[in-house]
Amino acid sequence: MKSILQKLSLAILAGTFAFSANAQTTDTVTVNPSYTNQTFYSFANGTVSSVSNLNWDLAFQLRGYAASILINSKNNVRLYNANKSAADWSTMTVADTTGILSNPINELFNSDTSWNFGAFNRTNNPADMFDLGWGNYDFMTHAITGDSVYFIKLSSGVYKKLCIVSLANSIYDFKWADLDGSNETLGAINKTTYAGKNFVYFSLLNNQTIDREPAYNSWDLSFAQYLTTTPIVYKVSGALTNDSVFAVKAYPVDVNTVSPTSYTFNNAINNIGYDWKAFNMTTNMYDIADSTVYFVQDRQGTIWKMIFTGFGGAANGNFYFYKGTTTGIGQIENSSIKTFDAAPNPAHGSTRLILSSEKAGDATMQVISMNGMLMSSDVIQLNNGLQSVDLSLETLAPGIYQVLITMGNERQITRIVVQ
Repeated sequence: MKSILQKLSLAILAGTFAFSANAQTTDTVTVNPSYTNQTFYSFANGTVSSVSNLNWDLAFQLRGYAASILINSKNNVRLYNANKSAADWSTMTVADTTGILSNPINELFNSDTSWNFGAFNRTNNPADMFDLGWGNYDFMTHAITGDSVYFIKLSSGVYKKLCIVSLANSIYDFKWADLDGSNETLGAINKTTYAGKNFVYFSLLNNQTIDREPAYNSWDLSFAQYLTTTPIVYKVSGALTNDSVFAVKAYPVDVNTVSPTSYTFNNAINNIGYDWKAFNMTTNMYDIADSTVYFVQDRQGTIWKMIFTGFGGAANGNFYFYKGTTTGIGQIENSSIKTFDAAPNPAHGSTRLILSSEKAGDATMQVISMNGMLMSSDVIQLNNGLQSVDLSLETLAPGIYQVLITMGNERQITRIVVQ
């Protein structure tokens, strides 16, 4: 009986996955000459917005539990661990930079695999779940208290010292000053003012908060120039996936016949990245990798097939590609079941699904791995209206899973990450 359920679950996940030349369309996304912009893109709707990527220094995470803080490496902002505690702030002098700025071990970079690890988070202790790098989380007060001082080089070439003071009651408090302690300035950002975004941005040069990002659920990819640290630290231009958008690279394959059913999707944001192209020194143009397909599953469960066809480089900042849908796993049209979120997500031990139903009755809740294996199946009672359903994750290994809720011929799917 279990093998039948597993086959059924795989069929639900896989669908038909038809993709033909007639189904694909060409698209172009631009980040402007010299890669000056960041462009947010939706497979279903095209370019959502394209904004300057040169007017901010820091980005503060608004959603989730990681309290990630990014630096603008595109605009040559650089961050260094000062190896000083927050208590040392008032007694620090210019001499404290000696041996710090010249030692590569002290420089901190954003992760290019996860939005949850900005440069300020890279000094965290992985064994301590409450250590967020720039500060420590208090389980009782739910506040994060900053414990570190940093040196930051702005795009103007000026160095400052900086401390993230706290994140409490949804407000980030931070301060910065000249290296000798003069011109100390306080900053504050209220997360609730920017609900529905992944990050809010700040310019230290102009002491200005910048709301430059579209709603998190409106885009799938961010096209921009960013910094990678593998195998060496250098700027690259490519596409990073949004939070809760999953992708996988298929290579080498027949691009006309390859199916996503043979691949395991994951949520690393650089699954697409930059290395589908290489600069040809002979032609002074970019060669595009052949036999390469990217499958991307958007927030609605639709799986898209993406094939890059060209790259304009710094001359125009254009990305050229084919795209098309396969038969994905999303919600049946007009389904009366709506899943809003899972919290926490990522989670360990248990999570809670927040959903609504337009009718009451018994439903089946299945947890399915990304390769189609049925991990659990339970009957739950749905009520008419908004409700929550607790889901145990105790028996699941770390990874990405689909939660499929079925009532009659209606279904809804959400994705969870088990840590």
